[in-house]
Amino acid sequence: MKVADGMTTNVVTLNSTATAAEAAKKMQSENVGTVLVLDGGSLKGLVTDRQIVTKVVAAGKDPAKVTVNEFMTKDPVTVSSEKDIHEAGRIMGEQGYRRVPVVGDGKLLGIISIADLAKHAMSCEPCMEDILREVKKAER
Repeated sequence: MKVADGMTTNVVTLNSTATAAEAAKKMQSENVGTVLVLDGGSLKGLVTDRQIVTKVVAAGKDPAKVTVNEFMTKDPVTVSSEKDIHEAGRIMGEQGYRRVPVVGDGKLLGIISIADLAKHAMSCEPCMEDILREVKKAER
């Protein structure tokens, strides 16, 4: 199965000039924990709810003044939509990520998560052991 067949295509995005408060509000309204940061249609970064808490709020910074560009994960690791879904699992396991943006032809196409891998694993018993082994690496 290819990454394109298991990814989520409805991604939530922001511009890098958005504030941490705007990112948090967008996460709340869209019921997501990650937003992808685009500038000019190009993927520049990734922001998680955890980053807002640890790098902005807990650091005593004003979420209404701090832009996502100041604390986002810049140039995040991506996976090609044409790769086997196991490649996404390998990347997540090795890098300790729960979500990886999916690209194709230089454009953002979606995002794949551990939950997406789990859905695939449930329909592919031989795959289950491999995927769980890779995800377990992320627990380190």
